[in-house]
Amino acid sequence: MHTIAKMNLRNHRTSSILFSQVETHAEWLVKEGNSQDVANTVWACATLGVQSPKLFSQVEKHADWLVKEGTPQAIANTVWAFATLGVQSPKLFSQVEKHADWLVKEGNPQNIANTVWAFATLGVESPKLFSQVEKHAQRLIMEG
Repeated sequence: MHTIAKMNLRNHRTSSILFSQVETHAEWLVKEGNSQDVANTVWACATLGVQSPKLFSQVEKHADWLVKEGTPQAIANTVWAFATLGVQSPKLFSQVEKHADWLVKEGNPQNIANTVWAFATLGVESPKLFSQVEKHAQRLIMEG
Protein backbone atom coordinates (compact mmCIF):
# COMPACT_ATOMS: atom_id res chain seq x y z
CA MET A 1 0.00 0.00 0.00
CA HIS A 2 2.72 2.42 1.04
CA THR A 3 4.67 1.81 -2.18
CA ILE A 4 1.56 2.21 -4.33
CA ALA A 5 0.90 5.57 -2.70
CA LYS A 6 4.54 6.67 -3.00
CA MET A 7 4.46 5.80 -6.70
CA ASN A 8 1.04 7.46 -7.13
CA LEU A 9 -0.47 4.35 -8.71
CA ARG A 10 -4.06 5.10 -7.73
CA ASN A 11 -5.56 4.12 -11.07
CA HIS A 12 -3.43 1.04 -11.56
CA ARG A 13 -5.47 -2.22 -11.71
CA THR A 14 -3.47 -3.79 -8.88
CA SER A 15 -4.08 -0.87 -6.55
CA SER A 16 -7.86 -1.03 -6.96
CA ILE A 17 -7.80 -4.75 -6.13
CA LEU A 18 -5.56 -4.11 -3.14
CA PHE A 19 -7.68 -1.27 -1.76
CA SER A 20 -10.78 -3.42 -2.20
CA GLN A 21 -9.13 -6.16 -0.16
CA VAL A 22 -8.14 -3.69 2.55
CA GLU A 23 -11.74 -2.60 2.86
CA THR A 24 -12.96 -6.21 2.93
CA HIS A 25 -10.44 -7.24 5.59
CA ALA A 26 -10.29 -3.99 7.57
CA GLU A 27 -11.21 -5.55 10.90
CA TRP A 28 -8.54 -8.22 10.59
CA LEU A 29 -5.93 -5.71 9.41
CA VAL A 30 -6.41 -3.47 12.45
CA LYS A 31 -6.78 -6.27 14.99
CA GLU A 32 -3.85 -8.34 13.73
CA GLY A 33 -1.55 -5.66 12.35
CA ASN A 34 0.77 -3.44 14.29
CA SER A 35 0.31 0.28 14.72
CA GLN A 36 2.87 1.13 12.02
CA ASP A 37 1.15 -1.11 9.46
CA VAL A 38 -2.20 0.50 10.25
CA ALA A 39 -0.71 4.00 10.02
CA ASN A 40 0.94 3.20 6.68
CA THR A 41 -2.31 1.83 5.30
CA VAL A 42 -4.50 4.80 6.27
CA TRP A 43 -1.71 7.15 5.07
CA ALA A 44 -1.73 5.39 1.69
CA CYS A 45 -5.51 5.73 1.46
CA ALA A 46 -5.34 9.45 2.22
CA THR A 47 -2.39 10.08 -0.09
CA LEU A 48 -4.32 8.58 -2.98
CA GLY A 49 -7.69 10.00 -1.92
CA VAL A 50 -9.19 6.56 -1.38
CA GLN A 51 -12.10 6.39 1.04
CA SER A 52 -12.10 3.24 3.15
CA PRO A 53 -14.98 3.56 5.62
CA LYS A 54 -14.55 0.12 7.19
CA LEU A 55 -10.82 0.64 7.72
CA PHE A 56 -11.24 4.08 9.24
CA SER A 57 -14.09 2.82 11.41
CA GLN A 58 -11.86 0.04 12.74
CA VAL A 59 -9.09 2.54 13.50
CA GLU A 60 -11.62 4.63 15.42
CA LYS A 61 -12.81 1.52 17.29
CA HIS A 62 -9.25 0.58 18.29
CA ALA A 63 -7.93 4.11 18.79
CA ASP A 64 -6.83 3.54 22.38
CA TRP A 65 -4.57 0.65 21.32
CA LEU A 66 -3.22 2.53 18.31
CA VAL A 67 -2.21 5.59 20.32
CA LYS A 68 -0.76 3.60 23.23
CA GLU A 69 1.26 1.31 20.96
CA GLY A 70 2.11 3.70 18.15
CA THR A 71 5.15 5.84 17.64
CA PRO A 72 4.72 9.61 17.35
CA GLN A 73 5.17 9.24 13.58
CA ALA A 74 2.53 6.50 13.30
CA ILE A 75 0.09 8.60 15.31
CA ALA A 76 0.83 11.72 13.27
CA ASN A 77 0.39 9.85 9.99
CA THR A 78 -2.88 8.36 11.19
CA VAL A 79 -4.48 11.63 12.29
CA TRP A 80 -3.10 13.30 9.15
CA ALA A 81 -4.90 10.67 7.06
CA PHE A 82 -8.19 11.23 8.86
CA ALA A 83 -7.92 15.00 8.41
CA THR A 84 -6.84 14.74 4.77
CA LEU A 85 -9.95 12.71 3.95
CA GLY A 86 -12.15 14.82 6.23
CA VAL A 87 -13.03 11.87 8.47
CA GLN A 88 -14.03 12.77 12.02
CA SER A 89 -12.76 10.42 14.70
CA PRO A 90 -13.66 11.60 18.20
CA LYS A 91 -12.14 8.59 19.96
CA LEU A 92 -8.85 8.76 18.05
CA PHE A 93 -8.40 12.48 18.57
CA SER A 94 -9.41 12.17 22.22
CA GLN A 95 -6.73 9.53 22.75
CA VAL A 96 -4.12 11.73 21.09
CA GLU A 97 -5.16 14.61 23.34
CA LYS A 98 -4.94 12.31 26.36
CA HIS A 99 -1.34 11.35 25.47
CA ALA A 100 -0.26 14.82 24.30
CA ASP A 101 2.50 15.14 26.93
CA TRP A 102 4.25 12.00 25.69
CA LEU A 103 3.59 12.72 22.02
CA VAL A 104 5.12 16.20 22.07
CA LYS A 105 8.09 15.12 24.23
CA GLU A 106 8.90 12.14 22.00
CA GLY A 107 7.84 13.40 18.58
CA ASN A 108 9.97 15.33 16.15
CA PRO A 109 8.84 18.70 14.77
CA GLN A 110 7.34 17.13 11.63
CA ASN A 111 5.28 14.64 13.68
CA ILE A 112 3.99 17.42 15.90
CA ALA A 113 3.26 19.77 12.99
CA ASN A 114 1.26 17.07 11.18
CA THR A 115 -0.67 16.25 14.35
CA VAL A 116 -1.49 19.89 15.08
CA TRP A 117 -2.49 20.40 11.44
CA ALA A 118 -4.89 17.45 11.65
CA PHE A 119 -6.57 18.82 14.78
CA ALA A 120 -6.89 22.29 13.23
CA THR A 121 -8.12 20.97 9.88
CA LEU A 122 -10.94 18.99 11.50
CA GLY A 123 -11.70 21.76 14.01
CA VAL A 124 -10.95 19.53 16.99
CA GLU A 125 -10.12 21.45 20.13
CA SER A 126 -7.02 20.26 21.92
CA PRO A 127 -5.94 22.48 24.79
CA LYS A 128 -3.52 19.91 26.20
CA LEU A 129 -1.80 19.32 22.84
CA PHE A 130 -1.44 23.01 22.10
CA SER A 131 -0.23 23.69 25.65
CA GLN A 132 2.45 21.04 25.24
CA VAL A 133 3.51 22.48 21.90
CA GLU A 134 3.87 25.87 23.55
CA LYS A 135 5.81 24.33 26.45
CA HIS A 136 8.24 22.60 24.05
CA ALA A 137 8.29 25.32 21.39
CA GLN A 138 11.98 26.17 21.79
CA ARG A 139 13.07 22.54 21.31
CA LEU A 140 10.71 22.05 18.38
CA ILE A 141 12.05 25.19 16.67
CA MET A 142 15.67 24.26 17.29
CA GLU A 143 15.15 20.73 15.94
CA GLY A 144 12.94 21.82 13.05
